[in-house]
Amino acid sequence: MPQRKSGSGFVVALVIVAVALFGLGSIGALAASVSNSASDYAGGSTETSSGESSLPETSTSETSSAEESTGTSESTTDEGGKPVVALGDNPINIPGNGAKNTSCRLPAFGTDVASQDNFYQAALPCLMAAWTPALEAANLPVEAPKVITTSADIETPCGTRMWNQTAMYCPGSHTIYMTARYYAEVEGRTDAGAYLGQFAHEFGHAVQGMSGINSAYGDASYEAGGSTTAGGLELTRRSELQATCFEGMSLAALQNGGVSNNYIFPALEDSSGRGDENSKVPDHGSKATNRTWVRQGFTKNRVTECNTWLAAPSDVD
Repeated sequence: MPQRKSGSGFVVALVIVAVALFGLGSIGALAASVSNSASDYAGGSTETSSGESSLPETSTSETSSAEESTGTSESTTDEGGKPVVALGDNPINIPGNGAKNTSCRLPAFGTDVASQDNFYQAALPCLMAAWTPALEAANLPVEAPKVITTSADIETPCGTRMWNQTAMYCPGSHTIYMTARYYAEVEGRTDAGAYLGQFAHEFGHAVQGMSGINSAYGDASYEAGGSTTAGGLELTRRSELQATCFEGMSLAALQNGGVSNNYIFPALEDSSGRGDENSKVPDHGSKATNRTWVRQGFTKNRVTECNTWLAAPSDVD
């Protein structure tokens, strides 16, 4: 059973974990309002995609600001306001609020741990640059998550993450844990775009952590009787699908900033193939639903278009 609530955000007792072989979170200003429920990404089929992408090969919607920003090698840390423990009415949902076009120099990609880590560490400041204006406009804290790329099992505030499980964002440490060997060895992924998409999804959970959405989700899950109940599973799907939609927004910002479609389209295609068909637990939404939300974030690039908390249950199935 879930633990009782205390303070502005409660600690969920059951950590949501991806099934290892079948493919299927904060510090500073965030520390007072987090849940220790891990947020992961549903695994995809172990078959790599082939053929041309069926996703729209068009430029994405631009944000309200035409100015581009460039990611730097240093993490952004600016506490700003405080997280607001709210879901559908979270202040991040400002009409017109989107991810800012951001240029990003990504290093050569390799599936070995060191190369993956270099890739993620280079992508992190780019994603922070893309999302900082939206967070600041809502007077929410801006605090870059830590990124740990691991080839072994690792202990986290959200529990042990095994090397053969999917990547995870843990709000208790405001850290993204990228499990390098899972994608390379279990899923057999080699395309850099797929890894970029995975990372952008976990960063979407970090945005939920900074905004206070993650803490509100933890409270709502408790009220629903825990993450394994029907209500709790629906809340988890809403959380995961919002992170997927935020991923699409991030990819739009990078594409409009000049990042090659050789990264962008494989990322979108990979995300479109992930869902509960790869798992026995209905906690991430179907492949079709994941595809819908990542496309919506990518083509519209507006936070309000990613407000899964106000969506009909049939839109988060």
